[in-house]
Amino acid sequence: MSPRHYLVHDRLAVRFLALVAVAAVVFVVVWGLSYAFLPEGMLRGRTGAAALAGSDLAGGSIWLEWLRILVINLAVTFVLIVPANLLRTRGDYPLGYISVIAVATVAAVTLGTNSFTLPMSTRTPPSVAVFGSSGTYELSAYVLAVTSTVSIARWRVVRWWDADSTVKLVPHTGRGARRERDVGIVLSVILLVAACGWEAYRVSLEVES
Repeated sequence: MSPRHYLVHDRLAVRFLALVAVAAVVFVVVWGLSYAFLPEGMLRGRTGAAALAGSDLAGGSIWLEWLRILVINLAVTFVLIVPANLLRTRGDYPLGYISVIAVATVAAVTLGTNSFTLPMSTRTPPSVAVFGSSGTYELSAYVLAVTSTVSIARWRVVRWWDADSTVKLVPHTGRGARRERDVGIVLSVILLVAACGWEAYRVSLEVES
């Protein structure tokens, strides 16, 4: 079966695992290329998230830092990624999939070039150490949110270059789809809350050291 079968599967678990696999491949490849060919610190201070995050604990409090990181991540999820699912591509892929892959790409370049606001002592090549980073779980939460909300689609883009570029799309909004969407969104928020708490704790250690 083609990858599309799994990416737009009726079951959330299948869609989630399929998009996680795609995002992971893109992330590792871009991470490796960034590490090998791009200058260190290339994106430092040049992304919106970095500008909002700052370089110190928010208000000198780990709780305020956790809240700041959480608000940034919720904004990325529900302002940038999930609303894109209102549209589908000509091939009937949710547009939010492209958004989440773009976010994963920027995150991979940031890691590969050590462009963090609080940089690591040295940048690292691709390794399993990434599972010790809160960013891995933030990205997983994005993927869960976007794969949970495929049923919100309203239009399919058939041409990108003229005024009549969209046509009405009949969405799948059955009770099962709504229940699956709601459960997926709740789980993605819980994952974000935990990941952002972990990140705030790590930032507090960096600031104190």
